[in-house]
Amino acid sequence: MGNIKILHTADLHLASAFKGLPPHMGQMRRRDLMQTLARLTDICRQQQTDLLLITGDLWEQENITRPLVDFVADQFRKIPATKVLLALGRSDSKYEDSFYCHYPWPENVHIFPGDMTSLMIPHLNLRVYGMAWVASETATPDWSRLAADSADGSHILILAYGNPESLAIPQWIMNLDNLVYIALGGAHRHTVWGEKAWDPGCPEPLDFSCSGICGVLTGIIGETCALEFMPTGSRQFHQLELSVNHCSDLEEVAGAIEKELAAFEPHKDLFALRLTGTRPQGEWDMAKLQQMLTALYISLRDETETSYDLNALETEYSRGVLGMYITAVKGADCDEKVIKQALALGLDALLSGRVAPW
Repeated sequence: MGNIKILHTADLHLASAFKGLPPHMGQMRRRDLMQTLARLTDICRQQQTDLLLITGDLWEQENITRPLVDFVADQFRKIPATKVLLALGRSDSKYEDSFYCHYPWPENVHIFPGDMTSLMIPHLNLRVYGMAWVASETATPDWSRLAADSADGSHILILAYGNPESLAIPQWIMNLDNLVYIALGGAHRHTVWGEKAWDPGCPEPLDFSCSGICGVLTGIIGETCALEFMPTGSRQFHQLELSVNHCSDLEEVAGAIEKELAAFEPHKDLFALRLTGTRPQGEWDMAKLQQMLTALYISLRDETETSYDLNALETEYSRGVLGMYITAVKGADCDEKVIKQALALGLDALLSGRVAPW
């Protein structure tokens, strides 16, 4: 039994809408995804990879365009010596009336569009079983056919979108002597499901839930399963929290944020920052604070509290508009967080004559 060089990726999500990001940032991230696919095929060519395994969600079905499919096909044409094996996932699950079905793909590309089918690759002595996400969603895969095929002496590789539980992979398959690898997708995080069952996660972060390092799996399968996780993400998404308790004004808050981000790569990465603690008195304008920051992209979430003594103000101005406002808002039948925001906004307006945006 010889060894086979592979590169395993999943969940690239080309043409993603990147909802939640400004349009120009979404456009930048879509370019990043295309450049990452190009890097992956370059790696395949440089390392003389036998198989490029793509386990689902290569693109977003609802957003894909012919020019982008042309780009994908061009990348696969760059590596004619590498067999590209692709199992459809959740986001690109439709085969009929799709580019997967009707596009003139290069000869080195094989797509597994539905129920489990097999492909024999003679020069690698490898039989590949692949299925799309829709197959495991509509019925339990029929794994019994592997029992008869496993006796012909060929290696067995399984390609699917899901995990051992959702795919109902029986233990006897995991124990087959000639099973060389189970390539899975859909987890969005690098996950080792078993000694020979891995999911590489996303090669690029898709949103702020994709924290940490993103990448692909490269290495050999066959006589041994020796795979390494290779980082490929061009940027990272970070979720951070910062207390503003010790800041005396908006400028100090901006300085504290810049200091917090300095440990990362603020001119390349994307940040979601939650501000907590008691904010300084005086000007508190999130739009202005945003403009003071130099990071490529930072989303600010204001969860700070005011330093106003509500009880004292309510007593002092009990007969005035200020006191009546505090009493009315405190007694409102609303979520506590909404009440705090309403008090902060109203007191800022009544005491300083300004209203900052939420």
